[in-house]
Amino acid sequence: MVYTSLTDVPSNLREGIDWLMALKGTDAEKNLGAMGDAIYRLFDGDTVGSNVVATLKKIKRTSKKFLKGQGLKDQWFVKELLQRLDQPLNKKPVVLAETLGFVEESDYENVVEARGVRPENIAKCLGKVVDSCEKFVDGIKTSGRYGSSYSSKATWDASCAKDPEACAVVLVGIAPMLYAGLSSLQIASEIAVRKGSNSVAEKRLGDILKAVGYDKLKLNSSVSISDILKAMEAVDVHILTTLYDLAGFWALYGTNIAGNLEVEQSTGVAQSGGPEGPVEPVGPGKRERPEKRGRGFEDERFEDERFEGEEHEDSVEPVKPVQSAEGEEEEQSMEPVEPVKEE
Repeated sequence: MVYTSLTDVPSNLREGIDWLMALKGTDAEKNLGAMGDAIYRLFDGDTVGSNVVATLKKIKRTSKKFLKGQGLKDQWFVKELLQRLDQPLNKKPVVLAETLGFVEESDYENVVEARGVRPENIAKCLGKVVDSCEKFVDGIKTSGRYGSSYSSKATWDASCAKDPEACAVVLVGIAPMLYAGLSSLQIASEIAVRKGSNSVAEKRLGDILKAVGYDKLKLNSSVSISDILKAMEAVDVHILTTLYDLAGFWALYGTNIAGNLEVEQSTGVAQSGGPEGPVEPVGPGKRERPEKRGRGFEDERFEDERFEGEEHEDSVEPVKPVQSAEGEEEEQSMEPVEPVKEE
């Protein structure tokens, strides 16, 4: 299916990345800058209007259908996203600590207000997300045979210029899909390379590629599991953090959005710690705290004002791709991907 507007909601990761490419268009600076402004207004507003609520409800159904797909739904971070889409988290830090075992700043504070983020910061981070996704697709697609899910008619000017928030809501709504899809590929490709060709892990990677929308007709027939892992190098912890910041905004609000900010003074962006570090079970229903997450929406103004030589307390070491517990891929081997029924 080929979409003709950016207000048409993607149904899987491949379509979501195609949506990002269409958003970028021929003038990335202008289009992403405008999107940064629109997202800032969503985060910074006092209330969320009924039209936004209606759109998010629609996108929630699409995102949940994708997350419940065969090959994705059994992963722990996908389960957490689904749980948050079904039941928004309590924003009190103590409750979050009991639920997750740890608390991040944006679990209970508005990411825009807490970090002093400006529209230009959001635009820059979105630019990095778009560039990384584009590099990933370029690394696995067959040149000349890959067709975008969005036609040349799906542009910012045609779809979003008159109502920027309508497109911003789509991006916020599909963020769980982008986050979960890329994280799943990151994990599966790393394990497949480690286990080698003709392994259960290689089959799992193929199943996940199909589950997120990439079938063999759209991929380079000579691409290897190592090529896929190399293509995934473009998607680092900061990219996933940015997507999770967006996904958390929607997860915390659930379906009761209008007026929430008048009742609870902070919007909150749920974060689980992300999939960038190994997370092993450490007892009934508990997990170790993963490595400290990178920053998503960057506050460049804050970075510029740091004293020379001062070490930032939020600085992080490079994080390796997520690794599942040894042997997990055998336990989670999948049946062929089947279409997901509408709920």
